[in-house]
Amino acid sequence: MINGKLLFFMAIVAAVLYVPATSFAEASVSEGKRLGKTCAGCHGTAGNTPGEYIGKIGGQNPTYMTKALTEFADGKRAKSVEMSIVSKGYTQEQLKSIAMYYSTQKWVNSTNNINMAKAEAGKAIAMDNGCMDCHGANGEGMDEYPRIGGQNKGYLYEVMKRYKSGDIKSDEMELITELNDAQLDKLANYLSGIR
Repeated sequence: MINGKLLFFMAIVAAVLYVPATSFAEASVSEGKRLGKTCAGCHGTAGNTPGEYIGKIGGQNPTYMTKALTEFADGKRAKSVEMSIVSKGYTQEQLKSIAMYYSTQKWVNSTNNINMAKAEAGKAIAMDNGCMDCHGANGEGMDEYPRIGGQNKGYLYEVMKRYKSGDIKSDEMELITELNDAQLDKLANYLSGIR
């Protein structure tokens, strides 16, 4: 049986180990909030831009965001000049903190106008190509894959064109090279309209 002194000692040790761990997580999010103020200029307050051609980052998957920010910083997404320049100004830990902060913000679905006929055709394209296998049944994002359901339509379309052209390298997105721009437009309408 555990005596009172041993139980007290174990409680102190647990508290000493717990407090730094929670402080680190909070410090990362708070540091990300401080560093991420620059992002709000384009991505909007809390990462939910109303513009059609800028990606929503509030509530986005932090693993994906860290990966994307790192790729911008490393020049692997060089066609996005602004993001490449901005991302290079941060360390890897700072990029993780920014991603952590924005992932804690509420996701706000796009309010872009959706062409319902294109969205219906886009749904069939998404199902035929297994898009939701990686991005989740409602495009909510899973593991290292980003949330795409409710994302801005113009942003989705432009990013998919970059994957198709090879400007953004991704083995997982290789399947998109088989789609034409009209199909990408239909897919963007569908994905942006998911609620």
